[in-house]
Amino acid sequence: MAVDHHDYMALEEEERQERRDYLRFAAGMSDFMGVILGAVVILIMILLILSLVNWLRRDILSTFTLLGSRFQ
Repeated sequence: MAVDHHDYMALEEEERQERRDYLRFAAGMSDFMGVILGAVVILIMILLILSLVNWLRRDILSTFTLLGSRFQ
């Protein structure tokens, strides 16, 4: 039994729609993973900045303490 032209076109359209849905899902997952990765990178950068500020504060305090002890 042969598949007529209408059924063949319906199957083609269904396959095209499935491919579109799959690509749309893959694009959505890619966007989601990009947002998650971006949030992680931002958190790491904030932690690095806070670490740098704490180090700088301790270094300035120790420098002024050293300078103060030399002048006494």
